[in-house]
Amino acid sequence: MSVACAALALAACSGKSVLPAGGQGGAGSYIARPGVHHAGPAFTSVVTELAVPQKISKPTGIALGPDGNIWFTENHKNAIGMVNATTQKFTRFMITTHNAAPTSIVAGPDGNLWFTESFGNKIGRITPAGVITEFPVNIAGSDPIGIVAGPDGNLWVTEFDANRILRVTPTGTLTGFLVPTPKSHPAFLTVGPDNAIWFTESTANKIGQLTVTGHFSEFALASGSLPEGIAAGPDGNLWFTEITSSDIGQITTKGVITLFSTPTANAGPAHITAGPTGSGLLWFTEANANNIATVTTAGAITEFAVPTAASGLNNITVGPSNNIWFTEQTANKIGIESGS
Repeated sequence: MSVACAALALAACSGKSVLPAGGQGGAGSYIARPGVHHAGPAFTSVVTELAVPQKISKPTGIALGPDGNIWFTENHKNAIGMVNATTQKFTRFMITTHNAAPTSIVAGPDGNLWFTESFGNKIGRITPAGVITEFPVNIAGSDPIGIVAGPDGNLWVTEFDANRILRVTPTGTLTGFLVPTPKSHPAFLTVGPDNAIWFTESTANKIGQLTVTGHFSEFALASGSLPEGIAAGPDGNLWFTEITSSDIGQITTKGVITLFSTPTANAGPAHITAGPTGSGLLWFTEANANNIATVTTAGAITEFAVPTAASGLNNITVGPSNNIWFTEQTANKIGIESGS
């Protein structure tokens, strides 16, 4: 998996989004780089892989649904998939819009799941029973990518090509907020401990913060770092991945940044999520190294190989029973980590 194909859950590889090299500076943030932190395995990692029934579906986004099952996007087959967490049986629901390219998915505040349609230029909602409703984005070709449930009861979305953060109410009303840095290509986002929306600016090489009232702050990273995934950690900070520089970053709500290098060079860390409550860990995927990995809040990183080679690791989430679920877009599989 190339760095370009790992970025943005296939959006950049499917011919729509453009990822120019380099960055554009930004607001001052202090960057400290400690020595590399490696850790020996703290537990045994057991990975099970489930083949997605629809061939070449390219599973990308993944989330735990309100029904206790695992939901995912089938980026190349225009569908939303569901895996019963108990029986491991798959069910799929077709999206009406042709070539919608569903990318990210999240459990919403209304008991449904919400997803982005990168090519369809829509925000989708699916009930646990599989009923889909779509809401068109009000800028053509905006390329919605990331999505998160906000602290205000709304959904928040990145528009990669429109350079906006989009607020979506549960009834489908859309409001856009233009990112201050032009052509920053906002990618993925999370809710911080300060109840602000934090997001990665992939080509501007920045971490952005947006309050729910519409105020932006931006914090600069090194040029060419290509930040992608971001998650709130158990330490009250935000954690993010840098694909090109192969670092895991920690940023405080005040903008102080610390970087930790992955043990494997050029591992291509892509997406990241907080681990099970009380574990003190975050989990992330390494697209180039074909590993899933943990990082402690002190920066100690442990890597675990995925059985299928060149599986195209993408997104990752915590599922039932504190297992870790992830998507393998090239292998067309859903992975489950059930270590002890």
